[in-house]
Amino acid sequence: MASSLARLIRKERGGTRVTEGHFPNQTDRSSYVHIEGDQGSLVLITSGPGAPVEERTAVPRSHAEALLDVTPGKVDYVRTDLSIGTREVQVSRFVTPGPLDLIVVEFEDANDAKDFRPLPWFGPEVTAEAVYQNRSIALNGLPPALDVPLSNAALNSLLDTIENRFSSSRQFSYAQPMPSHADEGRRRPANASERSAAPSPASPSVKQSQTSAHPSDGPNTNDDLNLDIEDSVIRELARSLRPQQR
Repeated sequence: MASSLARLIRKERGGTRVTEGHFPNQTDRSSYVHIEGDQGSLVLITSGPGAPVEERTAVPRSHAEALLDVTPGKVDYVRTDLSIGTREVQVSRFVTPGPLDLIVVEFEDANDAKDFRPLPWFGPEVTAEAVYQNRSIALNGLPPALDVPLSNAALNSLLDTIENRFSSSRQFSYAQPMPSHADEGRRRPANASERSAAPSPASPSVKQSQTSAHPSDGPNTNDDLNLDIEDSVIRELARSLRPQQR
């Protein structure tokens, strides 16, 4: 996802700081430490003939921090929860090892994932790309940066999401169907430690189709033109919305 749109989301909805420390991979299992607020947990993921099995054990935060000190790979991110109709979406802004914005959508099964269509502010699909998993980012560093274009349609769609204009019965139109998870401007892969959704094919980019005018505008506005928007314009918008210090 474009970083400026992610910044606008955090400004409007805030977020929760999360820290993960990942241990080295083993043949049939992986493990990591998860710290969120005052809560700590140790997560063990075991491979099997079916989907990976996740076991999560609560531990005191002080113990989790001690384990975190001995993990070779760490990630810090701010997670913001959004709702699109009845669907829950997570926007994660990675701070460590570096800046990266990802959208995560979780599904019960593959059939559930097939019914989901990304919104215009979603970026390229990266569900099947392992380099976008938390574990890979922690142990191997950030994946290559992708250029995510901005448009008037994407900004209006995001504002609709923030203002809860979408309902479960509303239909959306897209240039092409997209599979399960999304990254902020790109979609991220399913990580067995975080979700149970089945992996889906990757798509190189999200093609943003033209949309009708924003519901609050009258007919024949410039929204119909799906104009490109510079990243700096979105940043300035977010900055202007910030409360003034006195």
